[in-house]
Amino acid sequence: MRSIVSFLSTRLKVAGATLATLGLAVAGLVVLPSTPAFADTVTSTISTPVLITSGAWPDHMLCASQWDNSVWLQQNNGANPYCQWEEIGDGSKFALYNPQKRKVMAYEGGDAGPLVMQDVEYPTPNQQYFSWGGREDWGAYALQSYLDSGQNVDAMDPHSDTARTDAVHTRGWRHGYQRELTWNAVPVSANTSLSQAAAELQSYDTYLAGDLGSTAPNETDCVTVTTPIRSAANGQYVSAELGYTGDQYGMLRARAGAVGPWEQYNLCRNTTTNTYAIRSSNGQYVSAELGYTGDQYGMLRARAGAVGPWEQFTFEPAANGYAIRSAANGQYVSAELGYTGDQYGMLRARAGAVGPWEQFQ
Repeated sequence: MRSIVSFLSTRLKVAGATLATLGLAVAGLVVLPSTPAFADTVTSTISTPVLITSGAWPDHMLCASQWDNSVWLQQNNGANPYCQWEEIGDGSKFALYNPQKRKVMAYEGGDAGPLVMQDVEYPTPNQQYFSWGGREDWGAYALQSYLDSGQNVDAMDPHSDTARTDAVHTRGWRHGYQRELTWNAVPVSANTSLSQAAAELQSYDTYLAGDLGSTAPNETDCVTVTTPIRSAANGQYVSAELGYTGDQYGMLRARAGAVGPWEQYNLCRNTTTNTYAIRSSNGQYVSAELGYTGDQYGMLRARAGAVGPWEQFTFEPAANGYAIRSAANGQYVSAELGYTGDQYGMLRARAGAVGPWEQFQ
C-alpha cells in the first residue's frame, strides 16, 4: 500500500536559483534564462487524502473524534471526513493533518501516552511528527512517534486481544505478536484530478494562514500523487515533450489520448503568493517562455529547476474546469488547436480572455 502513495522529501530548504545558474538539466539542452527565482523558501509535500488502516484489524482505521480532541479506532468508512488524513512530509518525518478537524495529530509523551488533535505550530514540534517503521512480514508498518520512536500507535484494547474501543494511545514495541502496532496508508481515491489537487493545496494553505497568521512560513506545498491535465476543448491530455530538443524541449501539448509518464504532473502552491507551480515527470517546473516571439511567445515548457516568476500560475474556475493564468504576464494559457504537426495543441500563455481553448480539467 505504501508504494501507492509516493512520498517525497519534507520541508527542505532550497536556495532560489535560475536554471541557468544550476546548469543544464538535460545534456545538450539549450535553455533561455528565466527571471530570478525566489530565495530560501520551504518546500513541503502533501499526500492526497489517505485512510490509516490497522495492520491487525484491516477493517478498522484511525479517526479524529468529531466531539473532542481525542483519536479513535473506527470501522472502515472511507466517506467519513474525520477518518481522512493528509501526510505532510515524507515517510521518515511527517505530520498527520485532518482537513475536516483542521488540526494535526500529536503524541504528548509518556509510556502509553494518548494521541490528541492539536492546532499546528511552527516551527513544528516533534510531538506533532510521526514516522513509518520498516515493512513487517504481514505487509504493514509501525506508526511511530517522532518525539519517541519507542512509542507506536496501538490499535489493541489494553485489557484484551481485541480492537480497542476507547481513545487511541501508544505502546512500546515488544517481541512477539505486534500487528496491533502496525498500519497502512491507503489512498481514498486511486486517481487525482486537477480540481482535487488544487483543492487539497488550497485547503491546507488556508489552514496554515488562518492558524499561524503572520508567523505562517513562506512555504511551497506539493501534492505527492501525480495529476494529469486535460484540455476541455479536444479531450486530450497534456504531454511534456521530453523527446524534443533545443528550445522546444519539454514543450507542453494537448495531444495524448491516454496518461503515460509524460502526462503526469505534481501540482504545487505557495502559501505567500497563492500561486501554483506545475512540476513535470522530469522533475522540472513548467515555464511560460516570455522571451520567445511570434507564434512561440508564451510557450509552456517543463524545463526550470526552480520556481521563479515565469513558473507561477493562478487557477481560476471556469465552465469546464479551470483557466490557467500566467502570473508573469497576466495571460491565460491556450491549447493551440489550430496549429499542425508537432506543434499541434501547444500550450501558450497568450490569451486575454477565457474561451474553449483556455479551459483544462
